[in-house]
Amino acid sequence: MRFEQLTEFERFLSVTAVAAILGISRPTVHALVRRGELPGIWVGQIVRIPATGFEGYLRSRGLTREQIYPGAGSPATANPPQEGPAPTAERHVVGVITRWP
Repeated sequence: MRFEQLTEFERFLSVTAVAAILGISRPTVHALVRRGELPGIWVGQIVRIPATGFEGYLRSRGLTREQIYPGAGSPATANPPQEGPAPTAERHVVGVITRWP
């Protein structure tokens, strides 16, 4: 697609962001772009992945829009349903990471 044909400015993702989302390494993302499996734009030595192209890549791998954007179609609620007893101070302590000197 030529630049003049773009109707609006697209959002771009960094290689680091795509690697984190997919749970793969940065070199693997670079390899996907080089092979043409993942659309990317090279700016010097930096690669940027168009958000729409990344969505297309995920959809070509069998993911649905609902899987890519979970909760996007559900209405927001002011008071989400509470399951179980109300949280207490002890419950907030569970899972806290402590750094030792």
